[in-house]
Amino acid sequence: MSEHPEGFTPSDDDSENSDDEAANMGESQPVQGQVRHNNISARVPDSVGQGVLSNGVMILTGKFEIVLDFALRMGEQQRIVARCILPRAVAQQFTGALRENMRIYEARFGPLPTVPRPITNESEYSLDEEENPESRPEESSAPNHPENQLAPPPEPPNIQDIYDELKISDEMMSGSYSNAVLIRHSGTEFCLDFITNFFPRSAVSARVFLAAPHVKPLLNSLERSLEPPPGTSQEFA
Repeated sequence: MSEHPEGFTPSDDDSENSDDEAANMGESQPVQGQVRHNNISARVPDSVGQGVLSNGVMILTGKFEIVLDFALRMGEQQRIVARCILPRAVAQQFTGALRENMRIYEARFGPLPTVPRPITNESEYSLDEEENPESRPEESSAPNHPENQLAPPPEPPNIQDIYDELKISDEMMSGSYSNAVLIRHSGTEFCLDFITNFFPRSAVSARVFLAAPHVKPLLNSLERSLEPPPGTSQEFA
């Protein structure tokens, strides 16, 4: 990737100025120029090198940026383990790169595994019971009684209710900015390195590990979040 960050370095014309001209410029007239920076590798600070594990992603979209809140929903205290902020254009590129990595994964390992779902009551019947309906519990003779009606499907959780159950530290409130994402994967997990590409050296601002079954839900939520016109919306993967 070739980046062109803003920087200050003498241009060819400036280098030909006389000493008197340079002295007259003073600090009020900064020397301007352009630095061509080739991103070959990114520095990994010790504070983010170990990475964090996530099994859920909250996506907040705004007019100019998109916020990815990676959550760890296990144990008694569910918490946000990383907050990554991307410009919308970078989020679009991230979506395409994630889709391409999924294609490469499936070409090598087969279809992505899916998140296991709880076993329903009907699946608890054995094959013999399916073939012999008489072995099933008797149905009520009053199917229209209110107690026999199916419960309505639960409403989607409110965004505020979700965040009320998630712990986020004060240090993580502002999140980590990123203008590039490096994606790697093995047969069981994906590694997402969120990177800041600024002169003179690229650096990883956050590193997140996702189990393979959680990658497709993330991609689906990203695509839905980026479809509508710029505004404010929420998606939960």
